Amino acid sequence: MNQNRPLKVKNLKIIDHLGTLYATFDGSAMWEVDKVAYAVMKMCDGNKTVDQIAGEIAKKTNLDVNDVIGTLNEILKEMEKLKFIVYV
Repeated sequence: MNQNRPLKVKNLKIIDHLGTLYATFDGSAMWEVDKVAYAVMKMCDGNKTVDQIAGEIAKKTNLDVNDVIGTLNEILKEMEKLKFIVYV
């Protein structure tokens, strides 16, 4: 069970430019964000655990939570590496 609670950092901004999403801290560097990662990022509110986020995704997509957790962990690991999220 993963009880870590991811939180999107406050100074990260998401910009929608002609339907493509970009993440930036101050405009000097930008990263393209796919829609799945953006949906995950919106759930990183510091209140939900990783397991709770996986459960929500599984319910919305009619997938088994065990099929969701591996991909979710990879997305969160990449977001943490880029400093888009922290764990609280």
